[in-house]
Amino acid sequence: MGRVSQRYRENVISGAISADPAQQALLPKLDALLEALERPVRRGFFGRTKTSAVKGLYIWGGVGGGKSYLMDLFANSLAVAVRRVHFHAFMQEVQAALHLARQTNAKDALLPVCQVIAKDIRVLALDEMQIKDIADAMIVGRLFELLLDQGVTVITTSNRVPEDLYKNGLNRQLFLPFIALIRDRFAVHDMVSEIDFRQNRIAGRSVYFTPLGREARAGLDMLWREFSGEDSQTLTLVVKGRDLVVPAYINGVGRFDFYDLCG
Repeated sequence: MGRVSQRYRENVISGAISADPAQQALLPKLDALLEALERPVRRGFFGRTKTSAVKGLYIWGGVGGGKSYLMDLFANSLAVAVRRVHFHAFMQEVQAALHLARQTNAKDALLPVCQVIAKDIRVLALDEMQIKDIADAMIVGRLFELLLDQGVTVITTSNRVPEDLYKNGLNRQLFLPFIALIRDRFAVHDMVSEIDFRQNRIAGRSVYFTPLGREARAGLDMLWREFSGEDSQTLTLVVKGRDLVVPAYINGVGRFDFYDLCG
């Protein structure tokens, strides 16, 4: 039994999670990827390291099925350097770095950006790949190609099959090579789960609290912790050039005060 499968089994036995056939079907692929990444690095002439990336993994399926949980389980099991980040936040970083690189008149501004990203990691774990912005759509194929060429293996989750990424987007024909790259250099896994574990966590619980006050706030805080199951983080979205701050965000779920949105 591989290390990821073993940790999954331990979590089931402890009662931390419930076993799910759709999740269990992905475990052998995660175990195999972990083993490939931790295999001793081959050396070429003069002791130089060969930095070819291990084939990545694209995990897609409906919300609440455990994709992010399994990716985190995999990332936390690795003995090689890994960075785990939300896809949208990652693309914001790339766009900002690309803007600075272009000011240096670099011949290929994306190359130094990718070199910095790849410098300290072997694996990049991207949660919730979704492409709606044409600026991201136009660079993501070249971005991934350069990262893979730098020896970085990418594992990503998405709610969409690769062919539905950037669907009906402007100039989508220029985006299609990225889909071909995913099919060529990633193992694509359809994680069909009939269970929405996030909804199950709050089944039968009160979800409407009134009157406003300390008890209502405490009830909502508890509901949020049970629903998200993890520590939340702040996420900044750029909408038509303006920053929209999500005060608490985890795995596709955001929490706002009423006045954050309507005040």
